Amino acid sequence: MDKILDHETNYVDPELYLASKGQRFANYILDRIGLYALIFLLVFLTEDESASDELSDLQTILFLLILGGYWVLTEYFFGKTPGKFLTGTKVVTKNGQSPSFATILGRTLCRFIPFEPFSFFGLKTVGWHDSISNTRVVRDEYGGEDYYV
Repeated sequence: MDKILDHETNYVDPELYLASKGQRFANYILDRIGLYALIFLLVFLTEDESASDELSDLQTILFLLILGGYWVLTEYFFGKTPGKFLTGTKVVTKNGQSPSFATILGRTLCRFIPFEPFSFFGLKTVGWHDSISNTRVVRDEYGGEDYYV
């Protein structure tokens, strides 16, 4: 039973530390700005003066790598995206553990579900990419693996 325990050996539920709607919205906006900045940089650095207005094959491949890699790499290695660094939030599993690579990959793929951003209009700040991947975005104050036994 890999549960998080507090100092009194009581289970600490990550649901009690869910990020607020404001934090989740800020994450969305900040990460979109970061993602668009990377894509702009990609196009700028790989621009060919003689090329047409269409993206080159190299640009298309790099675009897809940036699009998926932005979330996969940052959430897997740091537990958070640049937006989450700024808002003081992080990704954990539903049980409070650090997510595996497969979990983060699934979470990222779920972001591409049409209308997924609208899944936050419910009462809880848990979107489809959270619920399908069994992850949660919690405030940094959640102890997480510091309390594993």
